[in-house]
Parts: sequence; structure tokens; C-alpha cells
Amino acid sequence: MSKIRILATEDDTLHEEMLRITIDNIGCELIDVVYKPSDLFLKLSATMPDIILMDIDLGGELSGIELIKEVNKRYDIPVIYVTSFADSDTFKEAKKTFPAAYVVKPYKQAELQRAIELAIYNKPDKQNFKANLKSNVVANNHIYIKEDQALVKIELDAIKLIQAFDKYCFLFLEDKRHMIRARLKDLFKQLPHNHFCQVHRSYIVNTNAIDKIVLKNNKIYIAGKEIAVSKTYKTNLYSRLNTFG
Repeated sequence: MSKIRILATEDDTLHEEMLRITIDNIGCELIDVVYKPSDLFLKLSATMPDIILMDIDLGGELSGIELIKEVNKRYDIPVIYVTSFADSDTFKEAKKTFPAAYVVKPYKQAELQRAIELAIYNKPDKQNFKANLKSNVVANNHIYIKEDQALVKIELDAIKLIQAFDKYCFLFLEDKRHMIRARLKDLFKQLPHNHFCQVHRSYIVNTNAIDKIVLKNNKIYIAGKEIAVSKTYKTNLYSRLNTFG
């Protein structure tokens, strides 16, 4: 089995040396340690690691959390925060970027090893995801999503709105919201387009669930939300609606 390839960020020489020793001991490959935020994307595009170990305080204007927000827009790579920040406020901000783990320095070797193994274990297989999603959606008009160690059946007609957030999507039903790990563009390809329509780079709507559209500002009201329709998608949306008057 090939080694897990890791790209790390770290601006403290002592922690960097500890990290190099730990990664070597657990049998992973440390591709490189990035010191400057500006170098991160160059390294990512050149190496495409299996995991990113991200320090939060990099001694510059951008924090590790802000960097990962940008990373998530371009790549689907698991992130483990390795940081000295143990406070709840920092953790809450980091959590919004959906990391695979959050490890506080100083850490034990076993702690980092388990975080890395879980990140790889939980990483979705894109090809299998797409194949399974297509089979469920097209053939059966429903999907199953994993939730609390169970598979929950969701009827497609019950989905009112889909909202993208980084590498995840939120499915809005009548009285509940579900989260799945999928890109909006990949999900949209597998949905039946007779009812589902993309209206914004971050939103797909079920046209049967739209409550109101305000034409003067192109706002949709659906599932308790107000959504602006992008110019790119406006014509397609309006052409599919049955209108009178």
C-alpha cells in the first residue's frame, strides 16, 4: 500500500521538527512543510496531497482557517488542523470549514496518527458516490443519506432547496435539514432536471416548492429563505415556469 502523502503548514521550527519526526514514525510521507500562506496553493496544485495538516496561526495576515476556506473552494482534500489554539471560539470558527480533525499542540504521536487514519477512512470515494447517487436518483426517485450511523431515505419530491457550503450540501425539507458530503455541481448532474433547477452558484431549487418570485429584484422565496437568482440562471428558470396573467 502506498504511503499517505501529507502537506503541512507550520511557521515554528520546533513544532516543524516534531512534526517531521512524528510523520516519519507513523509511516506517512511528508511532502513538504509550507511556511508562507502564499506558497500553499502552488504546492497543492503541484503535489495534490492526500491530507493537509494546517496550522492556524501562520504569523501573517491570513489565518489557517481563512486559507482552508479558499482551499475548499478548489480542492476536495481532507484537512486536519494542528494548532496551539485550544479555545472554543477558534474551534467553532475552524469547525465551519468541515475539517477531518482538530489536534491541539502539544500532541501525542498516537493522537495525530488516529486523526490521519480517520481522515483517510472517512474520505468519500467520488466515483462510487456518483455511481450510487445516479442509481438511486434516476431509478427510484429517492436517495439514502448517512446520518447517525444509519441510512435515511429521502424522497426527491420532499427536497425543497439544496444549498452548497464548501465541500458539503444542505438538503432542506419541509421541517428538517440534512447535510451530505457532495459538491453542488456533482449533485445537480444526477438530479432529474424536470423539477430541479440551479438558480445560483450556491443554490438548486425544486420549482414545485417555490412560494413566490419577486420579478423586480429576481428574488425567490422558498423553504423559508430568500434567494437571489443569478443572471446566468434567470432565463432558464423563468422558461420552465407556468405563468398566467
